[in-house]
Parts: sequence; C-alpha cells; structure tokens
Amino acid sequence: MCPRFAENEFADLTRAAAHSSMTVGGYVAEAALAAARADNPQAAVADHRRAVRELMTANTRLAAIGNNLNQLARHLNSDGALPAQSATLRLLDRVRDAIENVDDTVDAVLRR
Repeated sequence: MCPRFAENEFADLTRAAAHSSMTVGGYVAEAALAAARADNPQAAVADHRRAVRELMTANTRLAAIGNNLNQLARHLNSDGALPAQSATLRLLDRVRDAIENVDDTVDAVLRR
C-alpha cells in the first residue's frame, strides 16, 4: 500500500511526525492503526475531524481577540486613556472562553 498525499497534506504529516519524534511513515501507520483499532473506527475519524474543526474555530476566535488586544494597545499608546470597563471585561471574557475551548479540545484529543 502506498498512500498518496497532496503537498500540503504531506507537509502537515511531516510536522506532526516531527512533533511526535517519529518518521512520517511510522506516524501515518500509528495513526491509521489507532483509528482501525478503535471500537468504532468511523467514530474515531469523525472525532478527529470534529476536534480539528473545533481547534480551527478556536484559532479564528483567538485571532479576532488578538486583533482586539492590538487595537486596545494602539489606543492606550496614542492617548493613554483607558477604554470603558465593560468593554475590557467583555474582551477578557472572550479571551477566557476561547482559551477554555482550546483547553477542552486538546484534553479531548489527548484522552483518545
């Protein structure tokens, strides 16, 4: 069996394998066997896809929050005036929620 991957897919596998201190072939084999040995292989793949979607959503939210923090810093650097406390608290709530979402997703991935 010789699976074929698009360049971007192979790059993803290479990064993941390096992060796991494995060869690409070993990583692909281990991932495939983990899914195949699961009680419900279709569910294992679906869970992985769900986790990836959740992490992508969290990444988008964190990018938006980073943009808000940059705007806040620019505002503070321009005149030093603090924004309304309610706006700051809303931003901090979004930061906390996004971080909790990432933590929960990572925990779910690690429990597999």
